[in-house]
Amino acid sequence: MKLVISAGDPSGDIRGAELLTELQKMTGLEVSGLGGKSIEKAGGRVVFSLYEYSVMGFAEVLSSLGKFHRLRRDMRSHIDSVNPDILLLVDYPGFNIPLSVWAKKRGYHVIYYISPQLWAWGRKRVRKIRKSVDLMITLFDFEVEFYTRYGVRAVCSGHPLADSIPKPLKSESCREIAFLPGSRRQEISLLLEPMMKSFTLLRDSGTVSGASIAVSPNVPSEFYETAAGIKGVRLADSVEEALSGASAAVVCSGTATLETAMWGIPFVITYRTSKLTYLLARILIRGVSRIGMANIVTGSEIAGELIQSDVTPDNIAGSVKPLIQDTEIRRDSLDRMRLVRKALGPEGSSRRAAQYILEEASNEIS
Repeated sequence: MKLVISAGDPSGDIRGAELLTELQKMTGLEVSGLGGKSIEKAGGRVVFSLYEYSVMGFAEVLSSLGKFHRLRRDMRSHIDSVNPDILLLVDYPGFNIPLSVWAKKRGYHVIYYISPQLWAWGRKRVRKIRKSVDLMITLFDFEVEFYTRYGVRAVCSGHPLADSIPKPLKSESCREIAFLPGSRRQEISLLLEPMMKSFTLLRDSGTVSGASIAVSPNVPSEFYETAAGIKGVRLADSVEEALSGASAAVVCSGTATLETAMWGIPFVITYRTSKLTYLLARILIRGVSRIGMANIVTGSEIAGELIQSDVTPDNIAGSVKPLIQDTEIRRDSLDRMRLVRKALGPEGSSRRAAQYILEEASNEIS
């Protein structure tokens, strides 16, 4: 089976690679397209590297329009040259939704894996999905219900984190804290400094003695140099390594909130972006009162949220301190983690998604 993949951000690269690994167990596969190191390691031929195109936010995308225009043109040419059995789009909606519209007009079979959060900010764009996507594979049951209401064929595979994090870490009240500042340069540039200043406050008050920072392989090491020089700070190569031995964590909003909850570590969510991006988001996003994915998918407050101007060293330190110490707040937070595991579904999600794709491809070929 010939497949062209479009995965333009780090999390999509990981999820896409997990899916390709399962697909290769089921059928012969030729994969090429937009991706990163994980997709390449899984056997895909990365024609376009995601590291040039991984940005977050409206304003940030606007500043990169020329680069994205060239990628759109080159990606279309690549698809036409390959003539794939399946065009697999992984999240990355700003690029992938327009690509799906073009591809469907050209007669390609389009499968979208990991739903864009249209239920939060893009209900008008569901019409494009209905016309241009043959099958939507979601990670959450509530997303299937959403798409079904709008006439989109959708199935739920569950979340791959149920496979990669089968059981939580042992979390004890101690004097260690973890910081997860994100996987993109702009996230880290906006969040790491106030995170480190909050650590200094906690360390100097005797609340904690050490901290670990989850380092993204997609970001140059110089982004972490200043933080690494702070007394008591160490760099960790993975989220699991950073969280191991930590009493609590301070986490960038996004998939990392799901990971931290699955590992069973109490945490506080932080979110900062440019003023323009945040203003536009406030205008566009409707029907969602929370920003952290762990809070959204469970419909409850798994973790407190600090947003934009509230992301200050004092606020971070004050919010995370009760989670570090042996308090009722910490015990209640640990108890609510099970809601996230339930929301992510049973193990085997990547395998189920691969089966859906294989069935769809077989129907198309026949």
